[in-house]
Amino acid sequence: MSTFKDYLTESAKSYDYKIKVAGDIDKDFASKLESALAKFEVSKMSTGKKTPIMTLPLDFPMLSNEQVTIYDVTTNYPVSQKVMHEYLSDLLRIPSTHMVVRKPGEPTEEYQDDMQVGKKSEYANKLHDIEYKDAPKVNSEEVTGDKYNMSLMRELLKDRQENKDAPKEKANMMPNESDKTNKSPIHTGPGPVKGNPHPATLQGFKQ
Repeated sequence: MSTFKDYLTESAKSYDYKIKVAGDIDKDFASKLESALAKFEVSKMSTGKKTPIMTLPLDFPMLSNEQVTIYDVTTNYPVSQKVMHEYLSDLLRIPSTHMVVRKPGEPTEEYQDDMQVGKKSEYANKLHDIEYKDAPKVNSEEVTGDKYNMSLMRELLKDRQENKDAPKEKANMMPNESDKTNKSPIHTGPGPVKGNPHPATLQGFKQ
């Protein structure tokens, strides 16, 4: 059986929501939203936080190039997200595709919070630095241009001078007399004979 203390605890319980609206909104939208939420006994409501215009706004896969305004709301009366979404969309005349109602502990909300933390890390900032400000400075004359070409030519000439006395390999290995005598594989016998020689005169058929 519930005690009076339990009733007081239950009555003091609060319920948190995140209400997200995509696109442009009126200047007095916040006051209209708070009036609409009075049905659920609003105990706290933040000022709307606007995101930058995004190509694919989170929570709005059907939209593109829109900014999103987010309100953190706490009520004393519980209501499902679906019911609140349909109620606010109808009362405030906002298309259902342009409004989302979330709970702070949802997996999608945790994922988005992690993304915000990741964007602030030093590594993320470096990865998004398209100008490579932290890259080491390189003198372009040392890797390109006339100065670099002249330096390369000097190195090639120096290498050529150092190796001018090195023995050169023969381009063609011609068989010597020893190869012919020892029947080396290099020596394959006389070349082709012109005309129509008698078979007996060919190598291997000598009598």
